Amino acid sequence: MAARFYVPVSYTIGKTIALPEKTAHHASRVLRMREGDSAVLFDGQGNEAQVKLHFFADRTEAEIVSVAQSNNESPLEVTLIQALVSQEKLDWILEKTTELGVKRIIIAPTERSVTKLDEKRLTKRLEQWKKTVQAACEQCGRSFFSEVIYSPTIQKALEIGQSELNVLLAPGSSANLVFPSNGTSITFAVGPEGGFSDREIELAREMGYRSALLGPRVLRTETAGLTAIAIAQWQLGDFQN
Repeated sequence: MAARFYVPVSYTIGKTIALPEKTAHHASRVLRMREGDSAVLFDGQGNEAQVKLHFFADRTEAEIVSVAQSNNESPLEVTLIQALVSQEKLDWILEKTTELGVKRIIIAPTERSVTKLDEKRLTKRLEQWKKTVQAACEQCGRSFFSEVIYSPTIQKALEIGQSELNVLLAPGSSANLVFPSNGTSITFAVGPEGGFSDREIELAREMGYRSALLGPRVLRTETAGLTAIAIAQWQLGDFQN
């Protein structure tokens, strides 16, 4: 697969674009690309451009050869409501769920969340989360960004995150994860390391969320969502193809 770079500009065949400094450095110094090499630019909104790279002493230019719309988004719209956990775990979750084709990721503090964010740290974290999604899209071939939202409360996250099917992944549940045969959207809610509190589980149930179990073993917070999403993509999304 050709190298991919996020460059959010308008793409027109025949136009030449000067790559941002960091992108140019990555192409020439990290990937060791050379004059005339092909690459793909994308804008995070589904637009892609096939380009040829031209290297100069003071800049790197991309000559647009063709323009197209991305066609590799899953037909299943998946939302992940993820309890606030450590930055290391969140980076992993954001990267892997983006690769799995998630449309929205809503991050919210819960009663048992250990990590806390004040307004200053939240602003920096949001920037970091979006960069993580960008890098994942460059790697996996997506041209649409997963939307990253921070909700101040789990109740608000459960409200705005609802889909056709809403599932709360809870180790104490007695019900297995079951999908309808023709669903087009699904939401998974995943708790922190200590799980959702009884109050949060009851709140989710009152809002129409089904509690479900992923097999006989207790999965970590950074594993549970990924597992559920992969199963959903196999059952209702584009993994079955």
